[in-house]
This record gives sequence, C-alpha cells and structure tokens, in this order.
Amino acid sequence: MNELEEQEASHYSTINELKSEIQVVSHKEDHSIIKSDTIINFDDTLTQIGFGRFQIMQYLVSIILGIMEGAQITIFTLMVPILKKEWDISESIVSLQTSFIFIGFLVGSMLSGQFTDRYGRKLPFIFSSLLTVLICFATILCTNVYQLLIMRGFMGIFVGFFAPCCVTLLQEITPNKLRGQMTGSVTLSVAIGQLYGFFMASIIMEGINGSWRWLTFLGSLPGLVALILSLIYIEESPRYLLLEGKYYEAFQTLKLMIRTNKTTEFSLSIENEHKLVIWSLYMNSIAKKTEHASFKSLLNGERLYVSLVLWSIWFLLCFAYYGNLMTMPQILYQLKDDESQLQQLVYACLSDILGAILATLIIDIKGLGRKNSLIIGFFVASVFSFLQLYEYQKHFAILAILQKLFLSMNYIFCYQLTTELYPTKLRTTGLGTAVAIGRLGVILMPWSCMIISQYSIIAPFLLFSIASFLGSVFTCFIPFDTLGKSLDNNN
Repeated sequence: MNELEEQEASHYSTINELKSEIQVVSHKEDHSIIKSDTIINFDDTLTQIGFGRFQIMQYLVSIILGIMEGAQITIFTLMVPILKKEWDISESIVSLQTSFIFIGFLVGSMLSGQFTDRYGRKLPFIFSSLLTVLICFATILCTNVYQLLIMRGFMGIFVGFFAPCCVTLLQEITPNKLRGQMTGSVTLSVAIGQLYGFFMASIIMEGINGSWRWLTFLGSLPGLVALILSLIYIEESPRYLLLEGKYYEAFQTLKLMIRTNKTTEFSLSIENEHKLVIWSLYMNSIAKKTEHASFKSLLNGERLYVSLVLWSIWFLLCFAYYGNLMTMPQILYQLKDDESQLQQLVYACLSDILGAILATLIIDIKGLGRKNSLIIGFFVASVFSFLQLYEYQKHFAILAILQKLFLSMNYIFCYQLTTELYPTKLRTTGLGTAVAIGRLGVILMPWSCMIISQYSIIAPFLLFSIASFLGSVFTCFIPFDTLGKSLDNNN
C-alpha cells in the first residue's frame, strides 16, 4: 500500500459507517435532505469557497487556447485564396478540406465524453491541448494539399475533443451563481482569437508575400503559452473525484482551492469532509446503475427525452449558425458588395464578441435564464433570416450579422443548458454527443444549400429561418430551466 492509500485509509476509516447511513438516506423521497445537517451540497461548498485565483488561472488557460482556436479559424479562411494560387487547388478540394475539419469535430466530440467521464478532466484537457498545438505547428511543414487535408482532419478531432472537456471542467469548479456568466468568457475568447488572426494577417500578409506558414506560426503561439500554463495550473475536478470515490485527492484539491483563493469564511474540517462524502454517496445511490460514460446511458429512461430534445436543438443551431458563416462571403461576392471580404469578416467577428457579452449579461437574469433566452434567440434569428428573402439586395450584410449575433448568443446558452442537464458521470459524454450531432448538421448544411441555391442565391436563408424557428419550438420542450439549480440535482 503506497503512502497515498495509507493516508486515505487512515483518514476515512468511517467510510463503511457512512455507506450504511446513506442506504437509509437514499430511500428518502424528499431530496431537500441533501441540505440537511448530515450533508453538504458540493455547489454550496463551492459558493462558500468562492471564485478566486484557483478558478481564474484555469479560465485563463482555456481562454488563451480559445484565442488560438479563433486565430486558426481566421487563418483557414484567409488561406483559401492563397492556396488556390500557390498549389492550384480546385473548389472541390476546398470543400473537402472543410468536410475533413467538421468530420474531425464530430469524431473528437464523440470521443471526448468517453475519455473524460472515465479518466477525469485534467489528463484529457492537457493531452488534447498538447496534440492540438503540435498539429497547428505541423501544418507549417505541409508541402502539398493532401498533407494539409490530413492535418486539418486531425486538428478537427483534437479541437472537437477539447471543447466538451474544457467546458465540463470549468463548469464543475465554478460557483453556481457565476457559471452562466463565466461560460461566456471562453466563447468570447474564440472571437477575440479571430480578431487576433486578422490583426496578424494585416501586418504580415503583404510583407511576406502572403505567407500562410508565418501566419499559422503566429496563430499557434498562444497555444504554446497555454500548454505551459496548463501543466502548472490545471487541476482535476474535485466534484469528479468525489463522485469517483477518490476522497483524499478530492479534499487535497479543495484545500488547494481554499489556500489559493485565500478563503477565510470556510474551512474543510473533518466534519465537513464527512458531509461531502455522504453527499457523494447519496448522489451515486440515486443515480442509475447504467449511468456511466456510454452512448447507451444517454438513452435510458427519462434521459432519452432530454437527450433527443437537446440533439435536435444542437443540430438546428449548428445548421443555421455555420450556414450563415459559410454562405455570407459567397453571397457578398455575388452581390458585388463594395466593402472588402476582410472587413465583412471582421464585422461578423465583432458580432460574435457582442453576442458573447450580451449572453453573459442576460444568462443569469431570472425569467430569462438558459431556456427562455434560447427560445428568444432562435425566434429573433429566424425573423432576421426570413427578412433576407425581401431585403437582401439592400440590407444583406446587416441582416446576416444580426442573425449571427443571436445565434452566437445561443451557443453560450446551449453549452450552459446541456452541461447542467446531465449529471457529473455523464456530463462530458452528454455534451460531447450533443456537439457531435450539431457537427452532423454542419456536414449536411452545404449540400442542402447547394440544392436550394439553384432557385435563388438567397434561398439558403429560408432554410436557416426554418431551422431557427424549429430550434425555438424544440427548446420549449426542455422540461425546466437550470438557472439557480445545483449542478448534480438537475437530473
């Protein structure tokens, strides 16, 4: 028995007694017992510890990685005309490159839950960050389009893997009242990263004769910084450790959180530790035995209904959002808009930033929360998309940017709602699967738009309007809003 096991066995000799007690507790129908004198809710513990340097450093790492991801999105957009000239690639190859990325996103999102809900949040976070950074730098070495296609596919997998893992970790260490607001900061970082990519492009593209390699190198540097910081500051989720029965490690992390945040109002006494152990045993006892990291677990019993509704919402959201993103430059070109494509992309990027700020401000407002904000966002986006059918020749750019604004807000609401509707043991699996279903919508979207655009260049926006309206309808079927509720009591 190693030292860690000896300390844990010595410190928690009463675990068997607690398990006997929880067998009685778990049969109580009144779930308010979780706030009784014998149990401390983990969310209440986080609230008492507070939000401080411990969480800030982990958010900082995630934000810097988000900046790198946003920069790579910009670089991908700007590389297309350069590669057409440098390697003489066709439009079909450009479309294939896009497909490789989103198929990678789908695969990565599906795999994320399987690994993160089984092996914790920390190691998948660090390894996916490492591999993403390595792939970004490896892209610089590509000498032909086929090598680039492979790199794009791998990048899609690792970025798709990282996103659900990152969101889950941050949700599980953030106090209840701040979860909604702080989620917006990570989404905001991607838009800031896109602006960073535009800024780098404006400096070096002409001076180095349109060198996409230099641009890729500069866009990858934030990821290298974040990787170094992640090795220092990223810690395992104490919520996950508690529910996995790794009590000693969980309490060591909580004590580190208390010291780092310089919390004086709360101390992790032996009594409080035992109450948290009872909480973890209680939550595990009321969870179904099939509740583990697998796709099948998302379809068991009442969870089937919630999963199907969430998948529909994600599919429709991604279809409409990425449809706007990919269709807008093409229609602007056909309309011969006077403003440059780069300016329009900057405006669209600014709409994402504004959307993230607005979503952060309203996500925790009583009466709006997650569910109602999603319904309103979808409906307004649907209206702006429908107006394109009549006003696109005069106001296309404005209407498209406004539509994108509300859909970008819905991304934040959707991430928040999804993570809060699934329990800890299924959280990343549930989120990763929902995001993967959304990516399926992105893969199908270009083919749908290609068929309907034969009738009119603006016809795809009719599809986006219908998708947004259906998203509003499906959101109404979410059984309740998760605003203000404990993270593990929503299932």
